[in-house]
Amino acid sequence: MTIVALWYFFGLFFRNRGRPILGGSGDSISGFEQDYADGLSSHNFDISVNIDDGDQRPGLDGDEVRHIMETRGVSFDKARLIRQQMVMRSNGIDPATGLPLDPKAVTFGK
Repeated sequence: MTIVALWYFFGLFFRNRGRPILGGSGDSISGFEQDYADGLSSHNFDISVNIDDGDQRPGLDGDEVRHIMETRGVSFDKARLIRQQMVMRSNGIDPATGLPLDPKAVTFGK
């Protein structure tokens, strides 16, 4: 009986991705769960679906987004946009057009 009870308890524990089931503080959350707990979600970018699906990826670049939100006083969505534009620029892509900034680049289009 004791073995069955332990097996059941640990099954619930690991099914809940390490979150305490008996009301603990939840120090073990990470990835999308931590981002959601930190308020890094919105109507336009809802990460609760990732959590519900058990997504095990590391989550968002929360530190960068949070820093942009704090220093520039912008919303989560705007901070994500600013960060993405910075990443595009650092990779040599014009954020406004999506085209390469390299003057030697050749593009084909209409």
